[in-house]
Amino acid sequence: MPYALFEENERLTRSFATEQEVWAAAERAGLVETRTDGEKVLEDNFKVKFYESGPDEVNDPGSDFIFS
Repeated sequence: MPYALFEENERLTRSFATEQEVWAAAERAGLVETRTDGEKVLEDNFKVKFYESGPDEVNDPGSDFIFS
C-alpha cells in the first residue's frame, strides 16, 4: 500500500511503501516538530495519507519530493 505526504489535498512526495518512510522523508525536509512531551508531529496542514498510484507513475528513489 503506497503512502505519500500531502499538504491539504496536494501530494508533495513520491509514493513510499510505508507510512514510516513518509515520516522519515518529512523529517529530512524539516517538516516534523517534536513536542515538549517528545511526541513527533507534522507541521500544520501536512498529513500522511494512503495514495493510490497509477501504473504510469514514475518515482525517482533519489528524490523524496515531487516538483511541478
